[in-house]
Amino acid sequence: MRAVPTLCIYSFINSIYDLAFKPDGSQLIVAAGNRVLVYDTSDGTLIQPLKGHKDTVYCVAYAKDGKRFASGSADKSIIIWTSKLEGILKYTHNDSIQCVAYNPVSHQLASCSSGDFGLWSPEQKSVSKHKRWPKPLHWEYYRSLLPDVSITMCPSCFQMFHSEDYELLVLQHNCCPYCRRPIDEPN
Repeated sequence: MRAVPTLCIYSFINSIYDLAFKPDGSQLIVAAGNRVLVYDTSDGTLIQPLKGHKDTVYCVAYAKDGKRFASGSADKSIIIWTSKLEGILKYTHNDSIQCVAYNPVSHQLASCSSGDFGLWSPEQKSVSKHKRWPKPLHWEYYRSLLPDVSITMCPSCFQMFHSEDYELLVLQHNCCPYCRRPIDEPN
């Protein structure tokens, strides 16, 4: 029976928001606090904590070729890192970054916040940004479809939740469980 390595996460880190394996399986990147932690998966040791974000890191993603990865943060920035763990590019959005994803064919990076999304291409070395998409239908419309279900909608991301679930998650984390924006923060 093979032993499974145990990862030691810093005790001062409150939350882990995302993680991703390097495509060859040799490393694991973890979005923890305002850092990106890089682990060796063979023995579970921390290779290096990467500094560069000024606020909570919410998302990480590896390119399919394993030559680079990206991290997105509440500081509204995306950092693209090399396999040598060096930040090679930093660009910003208008709001906290919600997700990043690499296209497995073209190696293009897509990133989005609640207000816009961007596409970065290693060939063009530029970021094309696209503004907010149209707002969804008012939540009253959905309530009329399901009158017996108590529905609550986040005022920031317009995601809908069962009211009791939403209230419990807000009490536990003081933020929307979908967009992670603090509830007391204005839009």
